[in-house]
Amino acid sequence: MPVAVASIALVLHLLSVAAAAVAMDPAERETLLLVMEAVSSDRDWRSVGPDPCGAPWPGLECKPVPGGGKVSATRLHVTRLDFGVAPNPTCKDAAAFPHLAFALPHLQSLFFVNCFKNPAATTAFTLPPSANLSSSRLQQLSVRSNPSLSGTLPPQLASLRSLQVLTVSQNALVRGEVPQGIGELKNLVHLDLSYNSLTGTIPSRIGELRSLAGLDLSYNSFSGSIPNKLGDLAMLQKLDLSSNNLTGGVPATITGLTSLTFLALSNNGLSGHLPAGLSDLRDLQYLIMENNPMGVPLLSELGDISRLQELRLANSGYSGSIPETLGRLVSLTTLSLENNHLTGRIPAGLSRLKRMYHLNLSKNGLDGVVPFDGAFLRRLGRNLDLSGNPGLCVDDRSVVQVDVGVGVCRRGDISSATAEGSAATLFRRDVLLRLTGGHWSARLIRPATVALCCLLL
Repeated sequence: MPVAVASIALVLHLLSVAAAAVAMDPAERETLLLVMEAVSSDRDWRSVGPDPCGAPWPGLECKPVPGGGKVSATRLHVTRLDFGVAPNPTCKDAAAFPHLAFALPHLQSLFFVNCFKNPAATTAFTLPPSANLSSSRLQQLSVRSNPSLSGTLPPQLASLRSLQVLTVSQNALVRGEVPQGIGELKNLVHLDLSYNSLTGTIPSRIGELRSLAGLDLSYNSFSGSIPNKLGDLAMLQKLDLSSNNLTGGVPATITGLTSLTFLALSNNGLSGHLPAGLSDLRDLQYLIMENNPMGVPLLSELGDISRLQELRLANSGYSGSIPETLGRLVSLTTLSLENNHLTGRIPAGLSRLKRMYHLNLSKNGLDGVVPFDGAFLRRLGRNLDLSGNPGLCVDDRSVVQVDVGVGVCRRGDISSATAEGSAATLFRRDVLLRLTGGHWSARLIRPATVALCCLLL
């Protein structure tokens, strides 16, 4: 019996020692409670017990932190805080951006999503002094969808040297320029500043973030040109600069982003030729450049971007013909070229793209017989739009009950295409048809009419 009693006593002692070892550091616990009391009014945070990490609640993640000695390795520390979206703690109307959160010594992730949203009062986006952030271990900061958060991007962000993910997005009242110190965040893998009211030029120092895989600056009011230095981001996979006020051309350095899979530059003031060398972007799957005053012919090299799935170049003033090379894009699912100044025939090669499900060539100057058979027309259905091209027609042998925006060819149009096959002969025949009132018959064409046709040619 004495041995059994001694064993039980030993077990209880070990359990008490273990409990003491994993208990939160008192100073860290007090800092956590002050943060919770400042931001959220969901509950009385003092009532959570002596060790919040010992009985985790929504919005809090605690982990042991290796490398800090025996006590630190066994003790739980606050590593993540989430505010704003249930089941995480919601933010009270009078919440201020909590400086004390950055004093949590082992905090790695901090999220404020739909947190600051009181329409009657704005919350200033501010950070502690840089000296107080020098020892921060924060790797992820997300400040997203906060309609009442205001101010500028704090320059102290540059002191958070451990940051790997920085998201400051969908905060309409956050304005001003991006701090030049952004280039100090060498560990950044993802930078998202989209859907704010940011102005000024895109800092060329972003090109110093050599680990960056994702850069999203869309839906702001950035002006000026696209920095050449962005071409130094060799690891970049996603680049979205759409819906800004950018001008000038697309820099040739973009072709050096050989890891790029997604490129979006729509809704800007970009113009001129796309840079040669786009075929070097072998992994590019999405090229979205709608609504820019480019005003040049389409680059035939677009057909050499072998993995392209979506090509969207609508409403951009492109002229000339649709490159035949686009018929080589076997992975293409979406081609959008509407509302340009394109002329000539639709390349027959497009009909052989088996993965195509959305094709819009409307509002151009295309002509001739549509080279798509009934199977292609049925497959695309309403996802095919050829309207607004008065010179186009569909061979009645291929017509299905789908409105693609063009009429059925006249008999003369079909016989012209099949009998002659050359563009010059088709043009002569079209002229003759017009001169004879649309009725193709050799007996009705007078020698003088033929002579006039030849003079016209």
